[in-house]
Amino acid sequence: MNAYLKTFLVASIGVALVSVAIQVVTIQYSSEISKVLHAYPSLNMTSETLKSAFPIQKLLLSLNKYFPSIRNLPFLQPVPESSASTKSKKVKEKLFTSEQLKKFDGKDESKGPYLSILGRVYNVRKGKKHYGPGGGYEFFSGRDASRSFVSGDFSEAGLVDDVSGLSGSDYIGLDEWVKFYDSDYKYIGKLIGRYYDKNGEPTPFYYETQKWISEAYAKKEKDNVEKKIFPPCNSEWNPESGSRLWCTKRSGGIERDWVGVPRKLFIPGQSNSRCACVKNFGPPSHDPKRVTHNDRGDLDHPNLQEYANCAPHQPECFVKTD
Repeated sequence: MNAYLKTFLVASIGVALVSVAIQVVTIQYSSEISKVLHAYPSLNMTSETLKSAFPIQKLLLSLNKYFPSIRNLPFLQPVPESSASTKSKKVKEKLFTSEQLKKFDGKDESKGPYLSILGRVYNVRKGKKHYGPGGGYEFFSGRDASRSFVSGDFSEAGLVDDVSGLSGSDYIGLDEWVKFYDSDYKYIGKLIGRYYDKNGEPTPFYYETQKWISEAYAKKEKDNVEKKIFPPCNSEWNPESGSRLWCTKRSGGIERDWVGVPRKLFIPGQSNSRCACVKNFGPPSHDPKRVTHNDRGDLDHPNLQEYANCAPHQPECFVKTD
């Protein structure tokens, strides 16, 4: 690179640094500068002329070949979207009373159908053949029938928004329904009542419901861990021989490298038991690296019990029921 080109490049970098300083000042005092330019239009024209006469950005972009770090200069970065334009894209959610939501049951061609689940209102018009008059799910429209989504009770008594006292799997089911509508339909607002107040803020019942859902997921995770240690048995029943219980390397839907033997597994806090396939060799599952052990796997777990009249070391067992 000859001396002339070096001098030119150094001068260009110097001009770029001045440009950076000007840009910082421009950003910091943008509102004041806008006022001045508005008051004196000729200044605005002058600034545009200078930009075209001295295309600093174009010049610097062409210098990337020699100075790759130039591309990291702040004023060469894309301008981020302003917070104002971001806010303008956000759809303003609506608030509905129960009476207002009733009008969106799909019977009026110009309205809905809308439905609500856990107080969240969705436009389900694209599924009108299902949610409109005569559709298989028309009873969901124009109301919040959260409980019936998991209870299967589609009577008037069952089409209610109270979800207290459900099972853990039901609460997970409700959460999955909400995720389904979030992904497949347009969310438009909230229903004032059990889950949201007149200002659209969550009610105590909303938080209680979210707690039940969280507890259900936590229990499911705990159960999944338990099932990996004690996979469910395969089972079948006939009136002559009773129940047949047996274990394989895939019983209970849990793939593993051992078969195990059937045992009754009692869950603390529950009166009933279930059949579990129990590993009957090696160290116990809770301490798999134990060097000294009796080679009985998990057979000595305190919550396990042998089935009567079954060979304790066989993977199959027949249980007679009275």
